[in-house]
Amino acid sequence: MAGYATGVASPRKGAAGAYRLGVVLLVALTVVLDGLDNQMLGLAAPALLHEWGLERGVLGGIFALGFVGMALGTLAAGQIGDTRGRRIALLLGVAVFGLATLATGFASAVWQLALLKMLAGVGLGGVPGTAAAMIAEFSTARWRSLAVTFGVVCVSIGGILGGSAAAAILPALGWRWLFWCSGVLTLVVVLALIRLLPESPGFLARHPARRAELEQVLDRLGEMLPRAERQEVPPLGALLRGDLARSTLGLSLAMFSGMFLVYLMFNWAPTMLAAQGFALRDTSLGLTFYNIGGTTGALLAALAIMGLGSRVTLPALAGLAVLVCAFLAVAPLQAGNHNVLMMVGLGLLGLTGSAAQSAMFALGAHAFPLPLRARGMGVMGAAGRIGALVSAVAGSWLVAGRGGFFAALGGLLIVNLLSFLAVRGHIPPLGRGRAKDL
Repeated sequence: MAGYATGVASPRKGAAGAYRLGVVLLVALTVVLDGLDNQMLGLAAPALLHEWGLERGVLGGIFALGFVGMALGTLAAGQIGDTRGRRIALLLGVAVFGLATLATGFASAVWQLALLKMLAGVGLGGVPGTAAAMIAEFSTARWRSLAVTFGVVCVSIGGILGGSAAAAILPALGWRWLFWCSGVLTLVVVLALIRLLPESPGFLARHPARRAELEQVLDRLGEMLPRAERQEVPPLGALLRGDLARSTLGLSLAMFSGMFLVYLMFNWAPTMLAAQGFALRDTSLGLTFYNIGGTTGALLAALAIMGLGSRVTLPALAGLAVLVCAFLAVAPLQAGNHNVLMMVGLGLLGLTGSAAQSAMFALGAHAFPLPLRARGMGVMGAAGRIGALVSAVAGSWLVAGRGGFFAALGGLLIVNLLSFLAVRGHIPPLGRGRAKDL
């Protein structure tokens, strides 16, 4: 257990393992909802453009405001997570984007869409990083990389659910029902989490005033209590000192390019496919195939990291994704004749490029030490939100042409690959320095 697991395992090993798994699944559920709510506007975009007669540039501006909110939310969640607790940061984030998503279904003007997208972004921004930090602290060293990657890949699972729902709901009920269904589901889950989700033991161990709460959590986990001492919270500037600086900068650049790629796909791929003549149902299914590939690839990447380490696995995935983008950019894939081939190509892009971005969160949870973990993930995440913001503007230019769209993605993946190579604090293969608590 991160930061304090030094004792003998409890004889209730099975119960402790079940409790640990249950908490990881609860946290992962928040990321599923993040992925679901995050992609609603992108999925609804083709219908909105038609119904409201919007220009793509207007929609790009709305996406950009959402990313401004996400950048603010990411930094705020990191600060709250390290000072007030991971649990409260996670619950606040999910509640905010749930309410904003529900309200978006009632929007009747562009300014309302923009305001609600920005508010939703504040909630959405901090969830993946906070969830990754929390999952890392509830996982054993052996399974930490797989658990964190599973948690983050739930963004893609949420996207799969959203894409599947959109394919059924959009033609029958319209875009508003997407937001209503997603928002209600999110708020119901928040009510359940308030009762069920515990605070991170890594956070509790640094606050002697919450000793009794820590005792309860550790008893469920079968861990011994740490010594009762308050640890000083290091300043944010420590992320840019010594050996940690290279990892912080490398991960931030990797996240910038990675989230540029991911959100260009989330928000603009359906519109790009529609511009290429694909039917409304197929524009949603294209994003679904991408997310299925991303989910599968991220879990395979986590297993590969266990055997090969992240220094080999992540650059290799980014390199393979460059080749997939080159194929999608130049191959003659016409709507109607090549629908299946396009879906396969998008699935392969998810299997490689999207998977590398999900597995990157496990690298961040490893590279940043416990007292700085939430803020380190927050800085890394904020860089990603800036990349996502740029993608909102760039997408409105790139969406008209398939070649330019995928050529841009290929360029981003080259930057991604080089950034992974620059990181200093990579995850070693299992058994080679992995038992050490980080």
